[in-house]
Amino acid sequence: MNKMKRIWFYVFLVCLLIVSNYTVASTGTTNTDGGMYVVNCESWISLRAYASTDAPVIAKIPLGDMVNIIDDNDPCYQKMIFAHVRYHGNTGYALYSYLTPHCTLYRVDNCNEWISLRSAPSADAAVITRIPLGEYVRFVKAGSNGYYYVYYKGNLGYALAEYLS
Repeated sequence: MNKMKRIWFYVFLVCLLIVSNYTVASTGTTNTDGGMYVVNCESWISLRAYASTDAPVIAKIPLGDMVNIIDDNDPCYQKMIFAHVRYHGNTGYALYSYLTPHCTLYRVDNCNEWISLRSAPSADAAVITRIPLGEYVRFVKAGSNGYYYVYYKGNLGYALAEYLS
């Protein structure tokens, strides 16, 4: 029976991915990358060698980054405490309480050609990259000084909220 549940779960996921690939990005969407996002932490969470908070830390996963779920072979399966994940080539375990499949997307708007993704919430901060008009960014958390901390094509940084809709 457990095997049958897993088969139906994977069929459901495939159907969900197919349907979600045809939807237009908007705020409050579920990701279409097949992973889960790191949330509810100050700056990073631990990728651990096995499903325990006492396990050695393999890597630090930054706030806003995405992990890919491998399976639910969590020894605490009934409680779903840990997710078995892959992150930048490393395989390990991360606490589910810091992961979510949901994201909020904002479209770059109200500018001529592009906006700057900056290293800090300030117009004086270093520019990480430019984000063209019409592109989407993933909201990670509210910043200060009118900035949002966002994710764009592998980069985390600050973008002025007034240019996002």
